Amino acid sequence: MFLSSLLRRIAIATACTVPVQALAEGATSLPRQLQQIGFVDDTGAAIRIEAGDALRTVSQEVPAAVCHLHNDVAPELSAKLLREGLDNFDLMVNALLNGDPNFGITGGEERPKMRRLIEDVKASWEPLRIAGEQILANPSNEAAVEVFYANASDMLDQTYYLLSELEGQYTNPVELLYSDAMLLEVSGRQSMLSQRLSYLSCLVWSGAADETYVDLLNTAAGRFKFAMGALQNGAPELGIQPPPTEEIADKLDYMSEDFDVLSEHLVTVMNTGTLQQEAAAALYTILADKMYTMNEVAHLYATYAKRIY
Repeated sequence: MFLSSLLRRIAIATACTVPVQALAEGATSLPRQLQQIGFVDDTGAAIRIEAGDALRTVSQEVPAAVCHLHNDVAPELSAKLLREGLDNFDLMVNALLNGDPNFGITGGEERPKMRRLIEDVKASWEPLRIAGEQILANPSNEAAVEVFYANASDMLDQTYYLLSELEGQYTNPVELLYSDAMLLEVSGRQSMLSQRLSYLSCLVWSGAADETYVDLLNTAAGRFKFAMGALQNGAPELGIQPPPTEEIADKLDYMSEDFDVLSEHLVTVMNTGTLQQEAAAALYTILADKMYTMNEVAHLYATYAKRIY
């Protein structure tokens, strides 16, 4: 019952996905995932930083979907997230590079260094995009899956660096307060970590990774739990303020509701290196739901940040 409820929630959250072609032809509605990651109707620093945050999340969302689809775990959900991630990565990179009024980004990136970094991310993603399309056509394509296993961590590092440069360029008292940038960073990182946990756990229980990945999984789980507490309660020593609105507080409370179930599955993976298929599907579904919720939180933080404009 719990898993079915989450699957319904995710299905609703992604039901409004608009094909790339429709946007290219002038559609005014955005994919639900892009609405949730916080693109707003005017230009501003928070929008671009959110876009960088979202690229970082997708860099792990797509490999996680590939691993689960390849292993026939929650195949409908994993195919949906794979398709969504591939489309959204292209849309967001192009919006950052050239601007896109559909996302509220008016005008392209003008700084030569930033343009080079975005172009580099786009070029690095291209082999993964091609491999992702091949996996959607044939989930058993081992060579295409290996492209993700070999490059997912590097892609995370590259999007992380791009995001740090965006934060450095656009965080200032005129455009975006440091405290708001920190909340955007941590909430965006939680979205990414949800998919990092999905990806690493899948590698471990499917036998595609060695024990070093168990350590990575343990570290990611610890960071996810710590940041959740910091967002809910504040961590002044780190520049993280408590939730500034009741709506944000409510969504963060929702995030913590099923932490016991999440932790139980992650501990099983770390201690045994295995997970039954039903439990693997439940873990993947929970973490997908966490991603969507944190994207909503990031959207709310970005809206809140606009109060200084």
